[in-house]
Amino acid sequence: MRARPAPHQRLLATLAPWSVLGAATFGGAAVVAGAFEAGYGPRWFSIVVALVVVAAAGWDVRRRLKEGTGDRLFAAYEGPILWVVAAWIAMRGLGAHVPHTYIIGAALLAWLVATRPTSVALFAAGAAAVLEVGLWITGHQPLAALIVQTLLLAGAAFGLRLFARSQVYREQVEAERVQRHEEAEVQARARDFGLLTAQAPAIRELPSADERPTVGRATLDYLTESFHLQLDVLRHGMGLTTAAVLWRAPDGLVLRGCSSSRADLAPGPYPAGLGIPGSVLRDVPEVTVAPVHANFAGLPYYDGPGGVGSAMAVAIPAPSPVEGPSPGTAGVLCVDRAATDPWTETERLVVRAAARKMGLDVATGQRLKHTDHERSTVRRFCIALQQLNGALGLEQVADASLEASRAMVPADLAVVSVVKGDVHRVVQAAGHHAERFADLQFTPDEGLVGKAIELKTSLPATGEYKGKRPVFTAGDKLDEMRSLLIVPLSKPDGETIGALTVASREPGAFASPNREMLELIAGQVAVKLDLASAHEQIREMATTDGLTGLTNHRTFQQAFTTMLSRADRREDPLCFILTDIDHFGNLNNTYGHPFGDEVLRGVAGVLHRAVRKIDLAARYGGEEFAVILEGSDLEGGRALAERIRTEIEGLVFTHETKGEVRLTSSFGVAAFPGDGRTKEKLIAHADLALYHAKAQGRNRVVAFADLPPDAEMPQKKKDASES
Repeated sequence: MRARPAPHQRLLATLAPWSVLGAATFGGAAVVAGAFEAGYGPRWFSIVVALVVVAAAGWDVRRRLKEGTGDRLFAAYEGPILWVVAAWIAMRGLGAHVPHTYIIGAALLAWLVATRPTSVALFAAGAAAVLEVGLWITGHQPLAALIVQTLLLAGAAFGLRLFARSQVYREQVEAERVQRHEEAEVQARARDFGLLTAQAPAIRELPSADERPTVGRATLDYLTESFHLQLDVLRHGMGLTTAAVLWRAPDGLVLRGCSSSRADLAPGPYPAGLGIPGSVLRDVPEVTVAPVHANFAGLPYYDGPGGVGSAMAVAIPAPSPVEGPSPGTAGVLCVDRAATDPWTETERLVVRAAARKMGLDVATGQRLKHTDHERSTVRRFCIALQQLNGALGLEQVADASLEASRAMVPADLAVVSVVKGDVHRVVQAAGHHAERFADLQFTPDEGLVGKAIELKTSLPATGEYKGKRPVFTAGDKLDEMRSLLIVPLSKPDGETIGALTVASREPGAFASPNREMLELIAGQVAVKLDLASAHEQIREMATTDGLTGLTNHRTFQQAFTTMLSRADRREDPLCFILTDIDHFGNLNNTYGHPFGDEVLRGVAGVLHRAVRKIDLAARYGGEEFAVILEGSDLEGGRALAERIRTEIEGLVFTHETKGEVRLTSSFGVAAFPGDGRTKEKLIAHADLALYHAKAQGRNRVVAFADLPPDAEMPQKKKDASES
């Protein structure tokens, strides 16, 4: 039985070997005819020619990257010649607007000479020479330009050729080519046998995730060897000419195992509908032909017809998936021999059994791969929990949460947000356009995130997203995303403290079991965030003055030592400011200590607003405050102290019975290294300057450098509350 190809299939098969050369010839003729010169009449014709050549070149490159050159006629030459024509179209088309476009052709020819066999490079150089001479003959370039460009092209090609003759370079190029081919072949076999498993792309972000090699490659090698052994047994045991396995692939049928005594085997791929394998794929489980006519061509793995006396093709059942029905036929086991005798029932039983055995081998391999994938998933989950358990602060927990989430699922964007009072704040974001969400704040009821927190359930229910509904606020629709999952972060007592949001450009990215794994991770994240929040509060209580919210005295002393050491190491300036509220004792006695506390908080607010993030403002003790300015010299410190003094002077406090109350402050400034190189010296000198500011009438800024050399602190300082 023989299935004949359709007429359009025969036409395409006839024209395919000549399509690239045809496009190159068409484009080259247009170049020589001047279609790309300035002033050429019908521009539409030039555009059409360029599009045809560029499309053909792109298709040729894509086919080579995907399939290689195979054994097509002129396969090694057609691509380089077409690339040369495309380069000359670009050179002539851009020549009127861009100078020195001949560099394009020089670079292409040099690359071809360095990376292609000599015969191929000579053909490409010959095509370039034909184009150049043709342009001169048709009057589109002068003789001088022809000579100069020819010398340039030859020089570039010859120079790179000398470099490419290096044995090390040649071996490296060849090794890379072989490696790419082997990797592509392994990937294709794994795909055909169903051994490719989607792995989380961000697993490398977990530092302890040293994944061991999976069973995938070992299973693939086993299947390949098993097929070859079984085919050898069939061929020698049954007196066959050839026993071959043709497997379903995206582009038809591919040869996945063969044992033959003939040398004229075609490597494939083969059209899925041709010959007796095509009949088997059309739900005919078995086809036997005996005898066959002399020009029998129903076996696509032979280069030509004839040489076959009888043939048989049996369906290889597709492996049953872990879930769902079997998809049908995965491939075809073909056998043939020179003898024209009909196939006996015993022979047919043997071939059927071999086909079933091959199907079972693939099914076993897929189950091993599935089990290995589950093991890898569980391992990644454990590593994610380990990362979370090692985090303490809020930022650390958020970072670990994002790494864990992106390690578990193929997420292009992951965001951790927390709710505190009436504010929902993004703590950390990673992935695609993560900068858009840095420190984003919104109300807890906004967007899909707010709805998920309100309902305390993961949204959207299907995990699909069409880019229309706002996720956080009205202005942050994720138009490019096709999968979205918002998982509320709920503590064991049911309180929701935030959300874990993941998004992917791939549809169906968060279907089961990814959804369940994320929800498990989210439960642990909620617990860790709650603990991190408590840890932050404890740390804040240990380092912050409870009344003013500024750094407390103990932490100030530690920070001063660190900042001064850093300034000394970097040879940077540093300025220290000490300030005291004038007559604060009288204020306390007159208005009461609660009002005095309000005044302290107000002054602390002025200091907090005045300093930068790299600086430090602290409550030094009682009504005294200290400021350390990194990278600021004396004049910078004096200017900031004056600004703070002016703002404190402008503060107005209202007492419930005595009305408005105003106050002033005095400041002492000392600078490193001029006023001292140690913490003790700087504090003492700033304190002396502060004393003289008070002695000179208060409400002023005095720097230690302003004092006379004999200025001293009295043995017993007057109390700041005394006149």
